[in-house]
Amino acid sequence: MKDNFDDNWYDDFNDDADDFEDEDYDSELASLNEFYNSFKSNPIIFDLDSLEDYIGLAHELGEFEIGIELTEAYLKFSSYDSEIWQKKGIFHYHLEEFEKAEEALLKAYSLNPIDIETILNLSSVYSKLGNSEQELYYLKLANELYPNNRDAKMSLIYFYENNDVNKAIEILYDTLKNEPTNLELLNELAFCFELNSEFEKSIEVYQKILEIDPYSYLTYYNLGVIYSQLQKWNNAIESYNFSIAINDSFASAHFNLGNALASTGRHNEAIESYKKTIELDPNDFTAWYNIGLSYEELEEYHKAIKAYTKAIEINPQHYNSYLSRGFCYDTLGKHTLALNDFNKAIEISSENPDAWLAKADLEYSLGNLSESIENYLKALELDPDNADIYFNIALTFYEMGDLGQALKYYNDCINLSPNWAEPYYQRAKIYFFLSRTQDAFESLRQSFKLDPTKQTQFEKEFPDIVNSKLYKRLLGKKK
Repeated sequence: MKDNFDDNWYDDFNDDADDFEDEDYDSELASLNEFYNSFKSNPIIFDLDSLEDYIGLAHELGEFEIGIELTEAYLKFSSYDSEIWQKKGIFHYHLEEFEKAEEALLKAYSLNPIDIETILNLSSVYSKLGNSEQELYYLKLANELYPNNRDAKMSLIYFYENNDVNKAIEILYDTLKNEPTNLELLNELAFCFELNSEFEKSIEVYQKILEIDPYSYLTYYNLGVIYSQLQKWNNAIESYNFSIAINDSFASAHFNLGNALASTGRHNEAIESYKKTIELDPNDFTAWYNIGLSYEELEEYHKAIKAYTKAIEINPQHYNSYLSRGFCYDTLGKHTLALNDFNKAIEISSENPDAWLAKADLEYSLGNLSESIENYLKALELDPDNADIYFNIALTFYEMGDLGQALKYYNDCINLSPNWAEPYYQRAKIYFFLSRTQDAFESLRQSFKLDPTKQTQFEKEFPDIVNSKLYKRLLGKKK
């Protein structure tokens, strides 16, 4: 009795629609409900064979609550049936009652300790319970009892993929010795190399798969993914195009092709790929969002706004679309609309510093310095290691005339980013205003050392200081 708790159970069920017509489903469900209602009225008149049949039907139809009641009734009369205990565990699992599933499956295991499906189902339950030690115990047991069982082998490989990739690779290599052209094993090996960041080895395996199956659109797609991670964009584009040539209705290939094209600056072509994605999957809001990003790169802000708006229509909670649309509105001088979008982004994800920072920048540009500081401080609270935020806060306090606070935040910025010339340069200005001349020259010295162009900038901005004897002695350009 195989289950192994496929998380896509309903998808699998729907895939069998040709074999299980709607009328058949309705008829079977009506039969189950009729039996269940009769059973509830008088549970002692039914024989165990009928109960077992309807337990199986409850599982087939996904009526797990009914299944549990029927299994419990069955077990009152026959408590040593391991198959029924396993069914009970399966029902509890699908209802996410994992402790109860564990209890039922352990009972099934005690009655039949060599049943591989019970053992594998127990490993699945322990995976859900986060008990990797017990999960591995039952996976190893399944492989010891049934070393040639593919489900047991693959389940162990999947476990190691999440916990010890090198061990998974070792098992795959060992298994492939006897089955060198097994596509399932080769795909897992390529995937493991990808997990292990051994991308060149992953590419080699995928190329071997193509030698065996040269029309595998998924393999070309996976190659495109690897090349994208390596930023080998031309190879990625070629791979995605091969995938599309074999299966033009593969939306993910069109989407990733768009990403690769955009990464090489080919935004018009990228937009066409994203549009093809939308044609195949009209609810893909990320494709609309990426269209917006490409239009924004092309400085076609009105078109970008329309694309972001389409993404928002499909997913009204898409943080990045509000944020990006806000930037476009800001660029077009539509500050109220920009502020509305930044506020909406904050409402959706108040723990993300980007919208707070965007709002702070907008308030600063509008001259609302106090509001700007308030938003910068919120962004800083969420991202305390961001030197740019410290710099912007310092600059804003400087504009407000609060030199003490400005100096504090420039110092904090320098502590976080000691190789950045600009905060040293700005700090020097404050030292001059505070008549801390020696500190000012020392800060300028650091700035000029990190970025020699800052000296030219300073000499244009402050000719009076440049003409002073002290400046010429300490910092003047060598002739």
